[in-house]
Amino acid sequence: MLTKKILALFVVLTLCVANAPAKEEGQRPNFLILFADDLGYSDIGCFGGEIETPNLDALAKEGVRATQFYNTARCCPSRASLVTGLYPHQAGIGMMVYRRMGEGYLGNLNDRCVTFAEVLGAAGYQTMLAGKWHAGHRQESRPEVRGFQKFTGVYPHIDSYWKVLKGCDIYRDKKMFIPASEEPVNPYQPKKDFYTTEFFTDVALDYLNQAAAEKEKPFLLHVCYNVPHFPLEAPDDVIAKYRNKYKAGWDKLAAEKLARMKKLGIVPETQTLPPGLSYSSAKKEGMRFKVASIDEPLPRWESLSAADRDELDFRRAMYAAQVDVLDQQVGRIVKRLKKNGQFDNTLILFFSDNGCSGELGLYGMNWGKYTSKNYPEWKKKSGWSISQGQCWARYSNVPFQMYKRFTYEGGIASPFIAHWPKGLKKTDKICSDQIFHLVDVMATLCDASGAKYPKEYAGRKIRPAAGTSMLPYLRGDYDGKTVPERTLYWQHETCAAVRRGNWKMTTINDRSDKDWKLFDVTNTRDELKNVAKQHPELVKKMLQDWKTWAAASDVTPWPETRPESNGRNPWPAPPWK
Repeated sequence: MLTKKILALFVVLTLCVANAPAKEEGQRPNFLILFADDLGYSDIGCFGGEIETPNLDALAKEGVRATQFYNTARCCPSRASLVTGLYPHQAGIGMMVYRRMGEGYLGNLNDRCVTFAEVLGAAGYQTMLAGKWHAGHRQESRPEVRGFQKFTGVYPHIDSYWKVLKGCDIYRDKKMFIPASEEPVNPYQPKKDFYTTEFFTDVALDYLNQAAAEKEKPFLLHVCYNVPHFPLEAPDDVIAKYRNKYKAGWDKLAAEKLARMKKLGIVPETQTLPPGLSYSSAKKEGMRFKVASIDEPLPRWESLSAADRDELDFRRAMYAAQVDVLDQQVGRIVKRLKKNGQFDNTLILFFSDNGCSGELGLYGMNWGKYTSKNYPEWKKKSGWSISQGQCWARYSNVPFQMYKRFTYEGGIASPFIAHWPKGLKKTDKICSDQIFHLVDVMATLCDASGAKYPKEYAGRKIRPAAGTSMLPYLRGDYDGKTVPERTLYWQHETCAAVRRGNWKMTTINDRSDKDWKLFDVTNTRDELKNVAKQHPELVKKMLQDWKTWAAASDVTPWPETRPESNGRNPWPAPPWK
């Protein structure tokens, strides 16, 4: 009996040592991950944007910006990739979360992945999430059962700022917190109008205070905003701040923005401004868009009527107001971190889930129906009421091609800011030498905390992490000449891409080997000059590598027709298996 007790004690001690963090308790940083929704690459000031974002700009000035940081082109896949350190299909969410369409498209996190909340929680961290989850709303995939010790937010989508829509109720730790309502009440600020961006920040501030009460334990706080995703909804006074600032038009404003980006060092002097693009001529077939041409220019601003220009100015002002409010909330969080003495040893990461959205049409949803003239009637309509459209989305993503959903740069490139006074000694630094991806966040958190990414978790075998730590690059340990080459992969609906070093291949039809284009992105990422014919062997090699990755990552072709949500897998066998 004594021998068995000694043996049991030995096993427990061995496990404790194996899972002990590499960093001393007092040395381990806190983590704050701020996640925007549909934010354009150059919307914020420190990336060349015209919108006033002084708080984000300050974090960039005192931290590091990475100019080649990528997401997955769509909301749910990006969230799955971020929290697991895997490509989205590997985690089970290659598309959205509303249908089950095969192993790579379960619509929820699978049992072969582990979240950074589970990894850091096992290493002694407090793990908290405020905001939009959207990585699986079924019971087995909710944040509370995937490592987040505290959660307040919405499981699926959020298509409103002023209301809590039906089916998008706000939960707190598995219990209903704010049910669907036309006039919800923010318990933190009951006398003010409910507004999601403020509410999620109030929750984050509450969590920071709770974390401060347990100073012996570091924290991971993940704040997932739904801003600036449509519908366009913002406080009237902030909208008024931007009214009439866009009447110069997207042509002139885009050129001015590119000039600012060059001056800031966000893009090289050789970067060009591609022609405006749209898929307005596309034919909708179920969930698919057949793009006739991606070289269709946007309308010239001068060709529009004065009335249309005024309405387009109004829509962009609403969008800008949403981003402005987001920045205000970042300021509130930074202020609380400083007040609580948490600021200096907190690694703050900021980025977006995909490029700016071009939904739907050149000028946005319900063009001509919801206008500045009848604004009081639809101000809080929510849902799919109003968006800024493809023209302004192209401006948000300057200088890149396309938008959310596409694997061109405009769909997958994100602004990225890292701030950590105790860990990143070089400030106001721009990291432009290496390419990064959402899969790298897990590796970075493990590197900074000393937590170990597991081979097994809760009796399940876990896929190897797909990313690499960004810390050496953010710290400036590489001189730009010794940065190792890496390869990244994408697939979303019929779009796909692969990037290796300064070569990038992309397609809007991954069913055909002939539709891939090759671009040299050494001096410009506008993806205008297709050099596939000049480098046939490189195309062949990169395409085969993409197919190998796709086969190993549960990627299957998007169906010709929209599949029913009946749990069956309607997809044909992938041609590359």
